Amino acid sequence: MIMLFQNGIGIEDPFVKRFPLVPIVSTVSFVSVKHENGVLKHGGFSMLASGIHLPEHRLAYADKLQFICDVFGEQGVSSIIEQDIQPYRWQKHILNGSTNPVSVICNGASCQQMAKNPHCRTLLEETMAEIFVLGKKVTGRAFPGVDGIVDPESATSYIKSIPVPVYTSMLVDSQCKRPMERDVILKNPIALAAQHGVDVPHMKALYAMVTMIEEGYSK
Repeated sequence: MIMLFQNGIGIEDPFVKRFPLVPIVSTVSFVSVKHENGVLKHGGFSMLASGIHLPEHRLAYADKLQFICDVFGEQGVSSIIEQDIQPYRWQKHILNGSTNPVSVICNGASCQQMAKNPHCRTLLEETMAEIFVLGKKVTGRAFPGVDGIVDPESATSYIKSIPVPVYTSMLVDSQCKRPMERDVILKNPIALAAQHGVDVPHMKALYAMVTMIEEGYSK
């Protein structure tokens, strides 16, 4: 069994292709953590949502996944199992698909700083609105509303309520001059938008900008 914790959309496909006989567990982590002087500081609510990706593996490996989730629970980490994990993945992507690329363009702003700035908050919320529409179109289901996030405005309100400054993983990658998760955060959703006839101009613009930034420091 392979358990994937990576953010983004379409993360399971490369593993299914490479390990077709191995059950792939797609896990969405709702956590905010900052590394400071060797200490990991948690910024708010923590929860794991997991699901076995391929239907043909779900029955045979359900007990093993339950065992793993029970271990997390014993350590104080809330962990749930879902038959269809994709709505949860898109729920998390409301934050990932907006704050990650915008933080890179904002040259190091925390999520709270972006959500409190009126101009940046508008950009975040308009990008989030595209993700809401696209995710519901792709999954055919409503999002679960984790953390009370049911629309772009509630998402930015949630960000502002987190007590510890949160910096995105894409921002950290850019600051360290590492490749960013452009494909799973932006490219894959943009491709799905084309397939489903959903207009995502903000996501396309963000993808163009972070691509130029990465190409600039990769030379």
